[in-house]
Amino acid sequence: MACLAIPVQAASLEVCISDEAFPPFTFPNREGNSQRLIRQAVERQGWQLEFVALPWRRCLAGVEQGIFGAIAGVAANPEYLDFMAFPQRLGQADPQRAVGITRLVVYRLSGGAAAWDGRVFSGLGRPVLYLSGRTTLKVLLEGLGVSGVDTARTSTQLAHMLLRGRGSLAIDHDYQVELLLAEPEFRGRFEVLPAPLGEAPIFLAVGRQLYQRNSRQVEAIWNEIGVLRRATGPTLRPLWQVGSSPEAVGEE
Repeated sequence: MACLAIPVQAASLEVCISDEAFPPFTFPNREGNSQRLIRQAVERQGWQLEFVALPWRRCLAGVEQGIFGAIAGVAANPEYLDFMAFPQRLGQADPQRAVGITRLVVYRLSGGAAAWDGRVFSGLGRPVLYLSGRTTLKVLLEGLGVSGVDTARTSTQLAHMLLRGRGSLAIDHDYQVELLLAEPEFRGRFEVLPAPLGEAPIFLAVGRQLYQRNSRQVEAIWNEIGVLRRATGPTLRPLWQVGSSPEAVGEE
């Protein structure tokens, strides 16, 4: 796998993405909105770009180990800051240089009693289900004193687990849930709760070592992403707050 070369040479950047579709941002078999933004921004720096699709945990580990130069579609979670660099403004991740924004929703079996009101969960007889590798959700649920299970690798698996009674509620990205509810096998069987769990910007994050060697070029890529987003899409909305503290709840 090609790593980033010395800046004076033809540079090549390998970006890891989830091998599960993360619509409309990234797809393993075609380029989504965020991938197109990244490609334009990277190529304007004269770099070559390759996307590699792997399970999310392997993407995270690959960036930490220096196998990949960057990862796309990641939220700026504190636990990643030791080995990833994010675009910064005033000491915080800069949402105006994000590649997109994602919203997490909570859903249940139609007519179910379990609930989420925007601050607390209630009526839980079983755990809350969510996708594998979502570290922020694990921390969030633990902080709320709620049991969670993250064994599902895909949104479809997550929905089947809920149907089988493995959990009281499920958490997923709004785009995936919208697609699920349109499928014949799931139509009419679930209901999305009115209050979202949260929303957050997602980023192209680069490995710390890469950033230290090429900070000027990486900053230029992030700046270009911000320019392209403002030219082609709406301004990012602010983070939703879970309880009283904002949480980054994007693809992690």
